[in-house]
Amino acid sequence: MSTERTGMRTSTRALLAVTLLAGFYLLAAAIVVGLIWLNVELVVTSDRFHSAMVKLWLLSAAIAYPVLRVVFLTRRKRDDSHDGLPLTREEQPELWARVDRIAEATGVRGPAEIRLVPQVNAGVYEETKLLGLIPGRRHLIIGAPLLIGLTEAELDSVLAHEFGHYANNDVRLSGVTVAGRTAIGHTIATLHRRADQHVADRAAEIADDNAYRKARGRKASDEDAGNGGIERYLAKFFTLYAKLYFRVSESISRSQEYAADRHAARIAGRDATASALRRLPALDAAQSFYLDSYATMGVGAGLLPLPGQFFGGLGRLLADPERREELAEMGLDLPDEQPDPYDSHPPIRRRVAVIEALPDSPGLPGLGENRPALGLLRDPQQRLAELETLALRPEAAQMRRLDWPDLVHETMLAHARENAQPVLRALTDSGLHGTVEAMLDALDAGRSEEIARRLPQSEEAAQATGRAAREFHRPLLRRALQSLTVLALASQQLARWELSWGHPAALALSDDTAERLPVALDAAVADAPDTAPLRTLLAELAAPAGAQS
Repeated sequence: MSTERTGMRTSTRALLAVTLLAGFYLLAAAIVVGLIWLNVELVVTSDRFHSAMVKLWLLSAAIAYPVLRVVFLTRRKRDDSHDGLPLTREEQPELWARVDRIAEATGVRGPAEIRLVPQVNAGVYEETKLLGLIPGRRHLIIGAPLLIGLTEAELDSVLAHEFGHYANNDVRLSGVTVAGRTAIGHTIATLHRRADQHVADRAAEIADDNAYRKARGRKASDEDAGNGGIERYLAKFFTLYAKLYFRVSESISRSQEYAADRHAARIAGRDATASALRRLPALDAAQSFYLDSYATMGVGAGLLPLPGQFFGGLGRLLADPERREELAEMGLDLPDEQPDPYDSHPPIRRRVAVIEALPDSPGLPGLGENRPALGLLRDPQQRLAELETLALRPEAAQMRRLDWPDLVHETMLAHARENAQPVLRALTDSGLHGTVEAMLDALDAGRSEEIARRLPQSEEAAQATGRAAREFHRPLLRRALQSLTVLALASQQLARWELSWGHPAALALSDDTAERLPVALDAAVADAPDTAPLRTLLAELAAPAGAQS
């Protein structure tokens, strides 16, 4: 009985949201019709023409035009259901069989198409008409990180959740509310964007005018560029209405999220559903970290991982014991955030709590395996390589592809060259060669202050003299000498950066070298420079390479 009451409340809220959506368009239409009526009435009732009529016509046009253009005439951006890599039944029978089984168990129509996308996301979309009231071709998107980072059981839960949205009786009305959110949000964003453009255009005009004034020795104008005119006020007006609509529609969306979670628990099992919900935020964070710190680390140097590894390397990160432990802790320590009244999803912590409070359910037979979900794909590395081709910019095709150890070393070597540029310029500006030996010779010759003055430094350091200057210069010289030393060792293949999935890449040095190098650097930049320890160390490191050659 409670389920029936919940369904009735959700349907009632959905009908209210549809009514409010219609009200949004009626409100926009009323603004335009009201302005037309006001102008017609003014002409009919006035016995003569006067300038106030022209001003009212211009004001009416300034208001009506953006309302008509933005609310009724601007085309909406299509959804992203056609992006990504198509996964056909012929190529991926195991994945399709899994999806068909879950859709059948949910009691809904399965997808006509499955696409692989790069995001931590999964979703079912329809090519509907009449704001979602008329169904159409259905699409399923699956994020590659979900296949890489989830088990089959957890992926089953995610897919069952997405199909579960279509198992509710009010799914058609919910489609209208989603379309309505998109339409209203698009309207407000477009009005703000047009207002911003007006401000930018006006600011450019003022800047050009002031440049003209300055060229003729006249005082610049202090005119303000404004706030964007009527579009800004219209955006604020429609925002007030949108807040009411979002509050009503979001209560529908949250109810459906909980209902879809229950579908997932019934089909894939309670524990798998709770585990998937816990994993998703951690997986999203891991994907962002991986892309920033690993996949794109060499882009500045024109380097990328081998084909299939730009997205596929996430699996290596997730397999690292330290990363795995870190992500597990993130999944157990979900944030206890306050729900945003305009957010379509309830907080993850609350969703997990609701699922874990359900009776134990193993899910349907034949589902719920703990194998990695990537095993559902045939030739996954090739599919991930094809996804890269679609997702990366065209210039990526011109970059060098390296395996992970070489990619890390070559990337860090490029950073070392960049870090050494200030000291190399300081040496050449002083008439010296850009080498470690040349800097050591300069330190022995008492030219440390000359070199330090040419290095980038704070204004306070640049103005210091005497003892204070030496105290400022010593760390500058040490960092400069260290960057030269590291570059020399790596360039001569006497040292190499090593890949680590649990820590930042580090230059591999023997224990003896790692202990002696800091001491040698300190001695070389002391008030009474002693460069012998560093010269000796460099010679010893180079000796095996020379003997080998």
